[in-house]
Parts: sequence; structure tokens; C-alpha cells
Amino acid sequence: MSDMINTIERKFEMSETEQKVRYGIGAAAAAAAIFAPLGYAWKGVLTAVAAESILSAVYGFCPFRRIAQS
Repeated sequence: MSDMINTIERKFEMSETEQKVRYGIGAAAAAAAIFAPLGYAWKGVLTAVAAESILSAVYGFCPFRRIAQS
């Protein structure tokens, strides 16, 4: 039973390349939210994208992928 659970959990883990891409997307979104002359609504959206991208890269799995495949 634990082998099956480990297999399922590995399915949701991301590779090192995907983590680097997510760090890049998060950094770009954070920079745009800070420095771009945008309205507060767009800054909020970019901040949310940056936070989700960076946190999912740090923890190594994406919660949206887990929800979508459930």
C-alpha cells in the first residue's frame, strides 16, 4: 500500500527544470508588480502569480496540479 502512495506522490513532484522555470516566472511577475506602472488590480494579480510560482517551486509540488488530477 505504501508503494502505491509513494508512486502517486511522485507523480505530483516537479523536476529541477520546472522549479527553475517557476522561479523565473515568479521573479518576473514580482518585478512587474513592483516596478511596472499598473493599477492596483493588476499588481494584485501579478503578486498572486509570483507568490504561487515561487512557493510551489520552493516546496516542490503544485497544488493546482493535484486538484486538477484528482
